[in-house]
Amino acid sequence: MLQMLYLLGLFVSCRRLFSMSLAPVRHIVGWHVLGVFTLLFLLFLVVYPIADSGRLGFYSDRDEAIDVAVRQLAAGNYPYRCKALSGIHDGCPEIGTPIAPLPGALLVSAPFVLVWGSAIQSFFWLGVFYFSSKRQTGNANLSSVHLLSLLVLAPVLVAEILTGGDLSANTLAVTSCILLSLRARTPMFGIVCGLLLGVMLSWRAHFLLVAVPLAAYHIKSRELDKLLTIGLAAAVSFVAVTVPFWLVDPDAFTPWTVQQHFDEFRQILPHGNLVAIVIAVPLGAVLGFRSRTHADLLIACAATLIVPMLLAILLNSMSQGRPTFLFFGWYAISSLFLGTLGAFMQHIKANVTERDAAHPGAAIL
Repeated sequence: MLQMLYLLGLFVSCRRLFSMSLAPVRHIVGWHVLGVFTLLFLLFLVVYPIADSGRLGFYSDRDEAIDVAVRQLAAGNYPYRCKALSGIHDGCPEIGTPIAPLPGALLVSAPFVLVWGSAIQSFFWLGVFYFSSKRQTGNANLSSVHLLSLLVLAPVLVAEILTGGDLSANTLAVTSCILLSLRARTPMFGIVCGLLLGVMLSWRAHFLLVAVPLAAYHIKSRELDKLLTIGLAAAVSFVAVTVPFWLVDPDAFTPWTVQQHFDEFRQILPHGNLVAIVIAVPLGAVLGFRSRTHADLLIACAATLIVPMLLAILLNSMSQGRPTFLFFGWYAISSLFLGTLGAFMQHIKANVTERDAAHPGAAIL
């Protein structure tokens, strides 16, 4: 709970935090980021086996679900007939929780599972995100400050990475594809980005909400060609990856049911999944349409994604009879990178504008 309160506080005050952190570390470069990544990975090698054994006092089956599903798929079996059980990474457990990730997660995670395990993939996606954010901001120093600030100021993110959870990997993958898509300069690169984005969206269904502000922004900006190119590519790849698994055995295809988290609160709010969509979609459309820059758009995407999380936190707190951020608060990571990077870019732009107004002859940062 304290970690989630810290995360929400970071979200609200990110402009101020980045303003304070930028001054003393303007010369951070890629080597510093690589050093922190290396240190984090060494820490992961120590912490993950302990967390996986349950000795830290809590259990998670997120990486186990992907490991089991990928290995079953590699063996030619239908992965969604198996269960996920904490600490079990192979075979086909008959007890545990149904496998939740959509098929795109299995395809993306397969190389990591076959080499070691899905738990390590967050490190790969941290690198991809760093590259894509650098491409978006056009400045390696700024991207370095942003990423390192999150690793220092958001302990929930570090906990997710060190315990092998795939939510950080999913978030980084989707965010990276969005950033690369926004910077697509040729139709071919846009198609590639769209195809990759569609696969990444076939992981957790709530990420599909980002399509609303993205579409609204491109319609307002009169970039219909780009919208159709990337949007259709993403839709085609999402359907091509997801639907065949569903068609093989619709009754055993568990992600559709497992990811409808609001069903457990039907006594408090009937049709909670529909309510969350009804709230998030108009909000995303309005925020996307009002966005003037990519920074505004990233914040719009983050705000749209966090709506279901806030509703779930409220319902869970009502169900528990006390305020709690456990489980559903953790999912706020989904909007962390989009929201803070957007706020960071806005802050940098505001600083540059103020400096240029005060010193017209100054060089651009």
